[in-house]
Amino acid sequence: MKSKICIVILFFTLVWSSFSFFLSSPVSASTSFLMNPKKIYVYNVYDEKNKNNKKQITASFVERSKEEDLWHFKENHLLSHKLFLQDKEGLRESDPFYAGLWQQMIKFPLREGKEWAVNDDERKFKLVSLKTTVETPAGTFSNCIKVTSRAGAVYYYAPGAGIVKQRTHLGKIIELTKVKDAHYGRVLIKQDGIKLYDPKGKVHRSLKKGEGLKVFKETADSFDVGGGYYVKKSKGTLFYTGFIYSILEGINMYSPNGKLHKKIADGKTLRVYSFKDGKYQVGGGYYVPMGPYIQYDR
Repeated sequence: MKSKICIVILFFTLVWSSFSFFLSSPVSASTSFLMNPKKIYVYNVYDEKNKNNKKQITASFVERSKEEDLWHFKENHLLSHKLFLQDKEGLRESDPFYAGLWQQMIKFPLREGKEWAVNDDERKFKLVSLKTTVETPAGTFSNCIKVTSRAGAVYYYAPGAGIVKQRTHLGKIIELTKVKDAHYGRVLIKQDGIKLYDPKGKVHRSLKKGEGLKVFKETADSFDVGGGYYVKKSKGTLFYTGFIYSILEGINMYSPNGKLHKKIADGKTLRVYSFKDGKYQVGGGYYVPMGPYIQYDR
């Protein structure tokens, strides 16, 4: 009898030990804290002492090169670029124009109280919580990671969504206010009379030459331009991923052999057909290298 009681006690002890370990075990490192490339993020930016004076930053995905995600952040005419990388070490971010200067924003394995240094001791970070609930104008995010810096900054990362809120060490608040479905390209109408069809297959209207419609998905014979409306593929349509223009220094266009072909003036746009190895492909093998003052819009 005593042996049976001992076995039962041992059994429940093992079960409870396993359950306790499960409750205290860190979140899986396989969880992504990268921003969703299929979404466009809109953030409100304001001083915590003056919430009425708000600005907006729009973040849009450009491309994934190897394991790095390139994003554009635009505030009015101000433009910045960021690279994000999540690997076995954690989540890092960098400016693509300062190669090698990565900041470790999240350090794996995930464990509350974990600390790590970034570049110098003043940038020391700490993982404070793995289960923070964050309310933003874009919605409520649960199971967020809360990271603080020694300088006083606070970061909130949501699984599958990336950074959803931040407080800088100077008291500036950056919070997610809207998330929109991202289109991945556009269709150019090359001639008058191309038809736009509604979800029921009826002609909605005739399009004019020069119109460019956002493309959200496509089939073998049509482009979906949102809401179930579509344009049939034909010689009168041309797909491109977006367009570029310079906000300061103009654009240098290079020929396929790498020589400077011509300079494009500020404000003038060029259609982009693909982006590869840091270069905007603008047709016929001609390209424009990515630069800090070149804006890319899909």
